Amino acid sequence: MSDDTTTVPAPPPNIRKRITRFLFTGLAVLLPVFLTAYIVFVIYRFVDTNLGQWLAQHLSEALREPTMSPWTRIAGDVLAVVVVLGVAVSAGALMASYIGRRFIGGVQQFMLKTPGIRVIYPYVKQVTDFFLTEKKLRFHNVVAVPYPRKGTYSIGFVTGESMKSINQAVGEDMVHVFIPSSPTPITGYVVFLPRRELINLPLTVDEVLRFSISGGVLVPPREVVEAAIEGGEHHGAVQATDPAWAADD
Repeated sequence: MSDDTTTVPAPPPNIRKRITRFLFTGLAVLLPVFLTAYIVFVIYRFVDTNLGQWLAQHLSEALREPTMSPWTRIAGDVLAVVVVLGVAVSAGALMASYIGRRFIGGVQQFMLKTPGIRVIYPYVKQVTDFFLTEKKLRFHNVVAVPYPRKGTYSIGFVTGESMKSINQAVGEDMVHVFIPSSPTPITGYVVFLPRRELINLPLTVDEVLRFSISGGVLVPPREVVEAAIEGGEHHGAVQATDPAWAADD
């Protein structure tokens, strides 16, 4: 009895690597777009459900419509957006005054002391402050430092000179470096290191943030190390490019 089954050959290693590279590149391009659209959609639904429908209902009653028209419904959504923006602007103006800062400070203290809320509020505030505050982090330059042990290097930002007491105790010039966590670079560690141990890197803050958020997948094209060739196959990390870097170059 003859066996008519045929074995489908596996794709060559270089094809698999190209598919993997295309997959990571596609995810790097599409995920930020979909996440941004999803966040905007969630905010819109929240405003529409909690305020837009209520305003449209009252507007329809004021116009004495037998049934709410589509235009009245749209007007309710527009008014809801205007009201939310007005509240945000008013809160910002309130924060500019002494009384406003005291009031907001009291609200924040209440949130930090309320069980349940105090577990979530500090981290939500940290994220919003990072993206919305006008205060810019003073990152002087990007460096590689021997952290968390000798022979292992982490990428960080020099944020300033060391403290006088530390310099005197150690007996040499020290600096403090912020090392962002991965994949959430808004958190991290501040370490004090001798200036002589720093390795200056020709990277921008944006490039380091992309590298950290992607877990090391998105490497700036000019910094990619060619993989070693053994037995005709490439071994090493897969390069994933980002169109933003191509624009920067």
